[in-house]
Amino acid sequence: MKPANLFLYLSILFLATAGCHGYAFVETPTTDGFHSKLPAPYTRAVVWGGRPDTVQSASTWLLKKGILVVDQTKVLQAAADQKVSLTGYQYLETDVLRMAKLVGARLVVFSNAEIGTWEALDWSTGFPHSQRVYSATIALRAVDVNTGEIEWSGKAQSTERFGNIEEGISLLTCHALATAWGIRNPGAVAPENICPPGSGLMTSEVTSSKPLATPAASSRDSSTSSTNY
Repeated sequence: MKPANLFLYLSILFLATAGCHGYAFVETPTTDGFHSKLPAPYTRAVVWGGRPDTVQSASTWLLKKGILVVDQTKVLQAAADQKVSLTGYQYLETDVLRMAKLVGARLVVFSNAEIGTWEALDWSTGFPHSQRVYSATIALRAVDVNTGEIEWSGKAQSTERFGNIEEGISLLTCHALATAWGIRNPGAVAPENICPPGSGLMTSEVTSSKPLATPAASSRDSSTSSTNY
């Protein structure tokens, strides 16, 4: 085969193969978690963290599970009345627990998000275009305001990079909480009816099969950065 024809053939093959891959969908994340006990319905809880989208996703999930979520503004107002600073990332968790107790909450759900960002080429349309993509790890743990004991904890890590940060945060938060509550097994496999995209973070009381190995991370990137929240 002539070099020019070979180049054309390889280009078409590359486009056909790459065109099957994109960053439009968030794959099922790998998770870990546990619980010593779960909250009774109507338990009052505060969700606390640096990213509003993670806090909102966790709050929505817990509300749908019958938990009464106290708005952060009430905790901040209590802190202001007590002259306690809870702004930024330098707050003390003991202060958050103390202020949450003042507003009648029994639990504080601390959320943490580690977000990585990349500029990548997406070939899903058959033609290359630049797209910002992400990877993320979401960790949540529920702490009793009276005893300081961790009642449950869950973590979810993306296995592939994704393009929609809002959907990614919601899905990872859902899987982290579902694992913490024992709704799905830890690992990289979950039933399709656990945290399906566009479901509003609804889950079914179904556990997954035996976890499989975590898929390898995508290598389709040109630059990286990472942020902890």
